[in-house]
Amino acid sequence: MYPIWKCLAMLAIAGVCAAQTAQPTGDSQGVSQHSSQSDDDAGPLDDPNWLGPFVPTPFPIVDAVLELAKVGDSDLVYDLGSGDGRIILAATQRFQARSVGIEWSQSLCEEVSASIKRLGLEDKVTMIQGDIFDQDVSAATVVTAYLLPKSWERLAPILEKQLKVGTRVVSVNYPIPGWNAVEKRQLNGESGTLLWDLYLYRIL
Repeated sequence: MYPIWKCLAMLAIAGVCAAQTAQPTGDSQGVSQHSSQSDDDAGPLDDPNWLGPFVPTPFPIVDAVLELAKVGDSDLVYDLGSGDGRIILAATQRFQARSVGIEWSQSLCEEVSASIKRLGLEDKVTMIQGDIFDQDVSAATVVTAYLLPKSWERLAPILEKQLKVGTRVVSVNYPIPGWNAVEKRQLNGESGTLLWDLYLYRIL
């Protein structure tokens, strides 16, 4: 039996996904890396749950994400929808990278900013409160995110325009529609039965 928090998290994800089923997400292994952006998606973000509910990624999965991307001390990691900051903090503390988190929630941003200050990481970790669709991420060498497919449909063309050739992108649990993964890993969660899928992409 799953812990209560995992059951609630899965129900939350299912509810948001159900609201998005009116539009197809496409084939994640399609031949084209480019996808179109509809007029409905052109406006500002209205609700943070449009991206996906806040579901903290277990710490072993956080490490697996960063290991899959081969993060090192020369990298600048951007985590989009960074939640409680566990990926950006791990990227700096355990993988010696510089990191930037972008998060919609003011309370989460304040929480992470306090942690950054407490840990003395202000010179290596930056927290930005804002809309991930309205940010310049061109400096990134690694991008990570745990987003719903509808969010990736809108975000993928932005990343294609901004990111440099060779930049690694890791998506947690959902493939990026229209992109071809260079590597995929499936890991057991904390319960031993809940599976986590990680998809690694490289900008060409």
